[in-house]
Amino acid sequence: MNTNRITTFLLGPELSWLIMYGLALLLVAPNQPPTEAGNVRLESLAWYVLFAAIILSFAPLYWSQGGLGWWMLRIGIAGLIGITSLATAFCGAIDYHDSRNSGVGTLWIMLVIFGVIFLFVGMIGVSLYLKFRP
Repeated sequence: MNTNRITTFLLGPELSWLIMYGLALLLVAPNQPPTEAGNVRLESLAWYVLFAAIILSFAPLYWSQGGLGWWMLRIGIAGLIGITSLATAFCGAIDYHDSRNSGVGTLWIMLVIFGVIFLFVGMIGVSLYLKFRP
């Protein structure tokens, strides 16, 4: 295995999810202690960061050296772990101190469900594109 191949392997979807998780932690840090304005901001930011992370997880395919099935498996597993981690980071930082906290659990479920759907639609679309490109 040469150095270029090792570098390609290390710069995979796992790294992009770690970077986005770090960004999520930076975005939730100012909401301590939780404020209502900060909670509303985090509810909106969670969607943008999640969808940006899913799109960014496909970036390593640009420099990959083959093995589409292996890359899709890595993107899928890293994506599932990353989606739940991002949803947990954002929802864990939201606290309204009243009955509205029950909606935070619903937000977590929605982030995970829509994130997984978007991830798998992206995986199917990218796989079809790479398989049938001219």
